[in-house]
Amino acid sequence: MSSNYYKIIFFLVALNLFGYELPNYNSNDSWIELQSGKKNIWVGYIEKRDINWVRTSSILPFEFEAVSKMIEKEENYSKIFNRVIISEKVLEDIIYMKIDMPFPFYDRDYLVEYSIFKEPNFASYAFRAIEDETYPALSSCVRLENAAGEWYLEKIDELSTRVSYTWNGDQGPSFPSYALTTAWKTQGSEMITDLEKSLEKLYKD
Repeated sequence: MSSNYYKIIFFLVALNLFGYELPNYNSNDSWIELQSGKKNIWVGYIEKRDINWVRTSSILPFEFEAVSKMIEKEENYSKIFNRVIISEKVLEDIIYMKIDMPFPFYDRDYLVEYSIFKEPNFASYAFRAIEDETYPALSSCVRLENAAGEWYLEKIDELSTRVSYTWNGDQGPSFPSYALTTAWKTQGSEMITDLEKSLEKLYKD
């Protein structure tokens, strides 16, 4: 079947399961670009009715299976991404995460459920926030109750993979709106850079 068929399937499944209209991957034309070309990392955002979606994307020089194996181990994110302080597996596909924020902001945390769909050339790791009384909001953190997004991987060839990470740009009520685009740009660049460095460390020659 064609690649477009799988993209449509991933999109419809994520929409059905999570109730959010995740933007598709066919074009960046409607996105407001924040970064392009720097370290081959693209970052942009798109304004929807209820959500500002942010996306970072890059082509990494690693085979598809190597990247997908790393992304699907969500409980290891604290070892992969520098700002992830805690990534704790609660149940199958349910992960608690705590994110380090620079002073003077409180750290962020959230509990999310992942839904994984994988084919030989594509993979989708969509997530959304859920509630669980065993993981109450901490006074030292801002709980991101609307956390949602997706890792989307696309095989380019045998030695390279396009990696896209989309997330709800809401940082909580205490975060100033004027600083959002700077935070999004920084986060997007860091996510791709940290992932690439972790892959290099694991698969270096």
